[in-house]
Amino acid sequence: MGRVSIRDIAAATGYSPATVSNVLNKKGNVGAKASSIILDAVQRMGYHRANQLERVIFAVARVTGRIVDESPFHPGVYAGIERGAKALSLKASMTTLDLTNPSTRKDAVAELAQNANAGVILLATEMTSDDEYALFEDFDLPLVVLDGWSDKLALDCVTIANEPAAYRATTLLAEKGHERIGYVGSRIRIKNFPQRERGFRHVLEDMCLPFDEKNRILVDPSPEQGYLELCAWLDDNPPLPTAFFCDNDLVAAALIRALNAHGIRVPDDVSVMGFDNEQLCQVIQPTLSSVHVPRHKMGEMAVRRLFEQTTDIRLAPCITMLHTTIAQRQSIKRI
Repeated sequence: MGRVSIRDIAAATGYSPATVSNVLNKKGNVGAKASSIILDAVQRMGYHRANQLERVIFAVARVTGRIVDESPFHPGVYAGIERGAKALSLKASMTTLDLTNPSTRKDAVAELAQNANAGVILLATEMTSDDEYALFEDFDLPLVVLDGWSDKLALDCVTIANEPAAYRATTLLAEKGHERIGYVGSRIRIKNFPQRERGFRHVLEDMCLPFDEKNRILVDPSPEQGYLELCAWLDDNPPLPTAFFCDNDLVAAALIRALNAHGIRVPDDVSVMGFDNEQLCQVIQPTLSSVHVPRHKMGEMAVRRLFEQTTDIRLAPCITMLHTTIAQRQSIKRI
């Protein structure tokens, strides 16, 4: 017998090819009974998708460029993707998906979808709106969203457990005796950052620690501009907390530079906690304590989810959140 087609499944079950296709593509608009009958026939008849997964495309979605252009995060993810792809005998490549122009976004996504026998891991760090995620509602290729998620669409997503990570990092500062803790974040609020701020604030609420809103500082995400803005803030000699939790390592590094420039010693006067555990944490002085994100594992897990989409017809889309650890270095101290 030759390759089983969608029409063969339709003929065997009595449903239309369109209905069979909707079930196979997990559209969610087919009843449970019909879906079960079709999936049973798929397994019994040995149906396999014609476009067998041969390669993985890591598509870095660029909406503004303000975050992904500065961050060294995605090269680490791609290293994990390469490793995961190699383990499954798949090829891997990386590309930039330009979503900066609303009038050409659909064309860019449609062009990406033309890659036959490929699955896409979409780096969605800069994707914040429903309109941006809606571009992938009818995406034809296997798709896993990485470092982002959609509240409206049932997409496979691999992301960071941001709120618990920030909670544990802030708890560590509190356990080291810090009762006045500030927050320094990026003015561009990607979806990760509000979650990290919530985790930070939950610790203060749980431990009944006061928070002065004057110590919530949002700055430009670029290291140099962020540094200048923090210097301008420090020029007014504001009363400082004894520690700061920062949205990411770039912001934390800019803060340490600004504090040093104003004769404020880290960690003797102020402790600083970053997030991401980038390589710069071990280069700046003092070395930066940070939340370690397992970016290699994120990449490997995303590849595994792609592969399972093409081999397990009953696979349910899910949001997978990876836990983090804390790398303690010289930038924090007990008081």
